[in-house]
Amino acid sequence: MQFVSTIRVQQKHVDELGHLNHVAAVDILQYARDDWYREAGLWGGRAWSGDENLGTLVLNININYRAECFLDEELRIVTRPLRCGRKSYALAQEIIKPDDSVAIDGVVTSLVMDMERHQTLPVPDCMARLFPTGGSGGEGGT
Repeated sequence: MQFVSTIRVQQKHVDELGHLNHVAAVDILQYARDDWYREAGLWGGRAWSGDENLGTLVLNININYRAECFLDEELRIVTRPLRCGRKSYALAQEIIKPDDSVAIDGVVTSLVMDMERHQTLPVPDCMARLFPTGGSGGEGGT
């Protein structure tokens, strides 16, 4: 399940060179992942058997800068499931400029956690089914 978010680059997003700051880019990707979770029905634990104590934790984030983004540009952020292991999963993301070129792309690996007990949990079936392999264990992983 792919989801597309949009954002307009604001003054708070740019650095002294006038282009999208790397910290703002990571923030924008996080908001887009939140949009993906909501669209998938996973936000707030609704799909996780009503357990409001579940959350996600980023293990690794790798992003590649391909082109500059500037003030007032409207960007599209594409988030899609990439792979799913037993306890971790990866989402691929792209920030796309108005001319359809890819400005930033990357992969974010996360896990599901019981936020109250601070324990990692297996990826729930309701999430695993959204990935290309159709379930947990798609690429081994943790």
